[in-house]
Amino acid sequence: MKKKIFLVILFIFVIVLNSFAADDPGKYGFQILKIGLSARNAGKADAVIASPGDATILWSNPAAVQISPSSNFCFNHTTYIFDNNIENASLIVRNGKSSWGLGLTYLDYGMIDKTDAHGDTIGEFHPLDIVSSFTYARRFTPGISLGANLKFIYEKIDTDASYGFGFDFGAIYDSFIKGLNFGMVIQNIGTSSKLKKESISFPLVMKLGSQYSLEVNTQNTFTFSGELAKYSSEGIKANLGFEYGFADMIFSRLGYKFNYDEQNVTAGLGIKLNEFNFDYAFTPYQNDIGTAHRFSVAYNF
Repeated sequence: MKKKIFLVILFIFVIVLNSFAADDPGKYGFQILKIGLSARNAGKADAVIASPGDATILWSNPAAVQISPSSNFCFNHTTYIFDNNIENASLIVRNGKSSWGLGLTYLDYGMIDKTDAHGDTIGEFHPLDIVSSFTYARRFTPGISLGANLKFIYEKIDTDASYGFGFDFGAIYDSFIKGLNFGMVIQNIGTSSKLKKESISFPLVMKLGSQYSLEVNTQNTFTFSGELAKYSSEGIKANLGFEYGFADMIFSRLGYKFNYDEQNVTAGLGIKLNEFNFDYAFTPYQNDIGTAHRFSVAYNF
C-alpha cells in the first residue's frame, strides 16, 4: 500500500514539474485562487497545509480534512482591499477512514467605472469571481491521508467571461511524534476558456509544510506551523504561524509572510463556545494599499 501511495504522489509531482517547466508568465488569472479565506488560517499567515481545522481547511489542503477533529460547517466573510468583499461557505463531513466536503466562494469587486479611449466615463461594470469545490479525502495507512479537490471557476469582467475547472491534490503524514504533522499540496492544475480571446492559466502552486502542537497542560497549548510555497512565475515564498490556546476556548494567533510584495505580519483571535467557533484575522498591506479583515463562524457536529 505504501508503495502505491508513493507512486501516486510521484506521478502527480512529475505532472507539476512539467507544468512549471512550461510556464508562460503574464497569462495567469483567477487570482481568487491565491486569496486565503478563513480567519482562523489567516491569523497564522495561512501556514496551515499540515493542520487540522474548520471546514475551510479543504481550500488549503484537501487531505487535511481527514485529520480535522469533526464534521464542520463554516461561513467566512472578508472585507478585502480596494473595497472588495469575499464570501465563503464550506462544509466537511467526517466518516471514519474517509471524508468529503463542499465549498463555494464569491469575490465581489463592486462597481467599476468604464472609460473610453479618451479616459471619459461611459458607464459601469461589475466584475466577479465564483469558485465551487468538491473534496474527497481518505486515510490509507494509520499515518498517511490523501485528498483531492475538483474545482469549477467562473470569472466575469464587463461583458466577457471565462469558465474553467481544476484539481488540487494533497497529502498528510501524521507522524509517530505526538502533535507533529507534515503536509504537501499541489493546487490549481486545470484549464479554462479564453477571456477576451486570450488564454488564461491558473496560478499553479506547490506547497510543503509542517505543524507541531505542544500541549503543555490541560489549560495551555502552543502550536507552531510553517510552509514553503512555489507559484508559477514567482519566487519561493514562506509562511510561519503561531497559535496559543487557553482552555480550548480562547485562541491568539500571529503569523509572518516572507517574500510577498505587500504582505508580512498577520494576527488573529478566536473564541470557542460549545460547538461554535468565532474567529477574526487582521491582515495589513504595505504601501497604503489597505487592510483585510476576516470574520469566520463555524459549527462542529
